[in-house]
Amino acid sequence: MREALGSYYALLIVFGFIIIISSFLAFTTNYNKAFKMKNRIITVLEKYNNNPNNEEAQKEIKNYASSIGYSASKQYTNTGCNGVDYQLDSNNTGWCYNVHKDKSTVPGKKGTSEYTSTYVDIRTFVSIDVPIFNNIFPNIKLFTVEGSTKQITKLNK
Repeated sequence: MREALGSYYALLIVFGFIIIISSFLAFTTNYNKAFKMKNRIITVLEKYNNNPNNEEAQKEIKNYASSIGYSASKQYTNTGCNGVDYQLDSNNTGWCYNVHKDKSTVPGKKGTSEYTSTYVDIRTFVSIDVPIFNNIFPNIKLFTVEGSTKQITKLNK
């Protein structure tokens, strides 16, 4: 009888480790997708002059999101984008952005020149949608990956 109980606890330990390792692998995969998505969004926005409302940029980002299987549920994006200056993307792909525009003037030989600098902060989300995990840890529903584009400066005429 003692050996039967011992093997029961050994099986519990083995199953516990399997669950922990599987959860870690699932989280790592979703984090990797969010990181890849953030990097691609930054590349695409820099290609289209830091304009997140450009239709071609939105189309390219949406196609990439579907190709890597990236998705973040609305419960994550709504809580992660609201309350700050971030706006949700128009395609509901699962990322949000904040556009920063700065105008500055520089004195020169022919008068002053006015420059406009633009960069975009990006936020993507790591989706943890496991019902058991969400029941045990209800407050941990959101991990974000953030980045920003390079600053593009243009001379205003």
